Amino acid sequence: MKVLVTGSNGFVGKNLISRLNEIENIEIIKYDKENNFEELKNYINDIDFIFHLAGVNRPTDNKDFYTGNTDLTSKIIDLLNKKNLNIPIVLTSSIQAVKDNDYGKSKKMAEDKILSYKNGIVYRLHNVFGKWCRPNYNSVVATFCNNIANDLGITINDRNTELELIYIDDIIDEFINIMLGHKPTEKIENICYINPRYKVTLGYIVDLLYGFKNSMNSIYVPKTGDDFVKKLYSTFVSYLPIEKVCINTVCNVDDRGSFTELVRTNDSGQVSISISKPGIVRGNHYHHTKMERFIVVKGTAKIGFKHIIDGTTHEFIVNGNDMKIVTIPVGYTHNIENIGDDEMILVIWCNELFDKEKPDTYYKEVN
Repeated sequence: MKVLVTGSNGFVGKNLISRLNEIENIEIIKYDKENNFEELKNYINDIDFIFHLAGVNRPTDNKDFYTGNTDLTSKIIDLLNKKNLNIPIVLTSSIQAVKDNDYGKSKKMAEDKILSYKNGIVYRLHNVFGKWCRPNYNSVVATFCNNIANDLGITINDRNTELELIYIDDIIDEFINIMLGHKPTEKIENICYINPRYKVTLGYIVDLLYGFKNSMNSIYVPKTGDDFVKKLYSTFVSYLPIEKVCINTVCNVDDRGSFTELVRTNDSGQVSISISKPGIVRGNHYHHTKMERFIVVKGTAKIGFKHIIDGTTHEFIVNGNDMKIVTIPVGYTHNIENIGDDEMILVIWCNELFDKEKPDTYYKEVN
């Protein structure tokens, strides 16, 4: 399958081509501003699908809106009609197409040309964010991500200004599905839209981004169970200087081995790692509310339990060759012993952050 992508070096184009490269039996034909339209004439007969992403949104002369957005679209459609081809074509337009300005009018004219074609699909995109978007150009999210990640200043005139955002990977998912023959997720009066969309204020975005920045020097991670926060966090990290993505942890070492907190969250507890030498027993304590999950990823261990009221006992033998997750119930004193000949590595998830003022940890031996 041969797929033509115009605007191949743009924000959406780069992300789309990256995804197309992951699909077998796809040949990508790239077309960007350095290409000549005569080239397209030579290979258009062999194309199976067209993503028409090329466009102009910040020209030095307003006439260029029509040259870049309307004229190129018209030339492509006229060429397809002249050759009596029925190649599906997806156009990326903008929600600005309903506005009475040169950019909006040029986009609307391009839409009309695509919709006059027998196999044309129009997507009006809201404000797009994601990796590889050019900062200090026409995306406030890209600008804020870049500047905050690189210790540069930002200007925000009204924190309450609301944006409706869509994420780059959601666009690409939709486009791939359309190429494979699926129907648009949302279509209103012949115009298609991307879902999900996120209505957020500038102030909310900025607060999140500064929070992300602060978390990069700690083991705290954001609340990525929120879909928008997850996507914005991924976007922010893509703008960080690569030397800032590696930070130190605090490793507590003693004669038994070591213990290191790896990840702290604000709503889902924390993850730590413990390394124990052969014969070492850790634990012999219980909790009332603190709950843990143990995963031995290397070595062999015996995990023992004893109910603190009725004294019933139980034990599990686990090892890194067949990793199992053992949940530690509250009200059971418990320990873990390295019964192997080598170090034992234990990953621990806990449902709350460690608080030395209220550790909820009480000594009681299992045996």
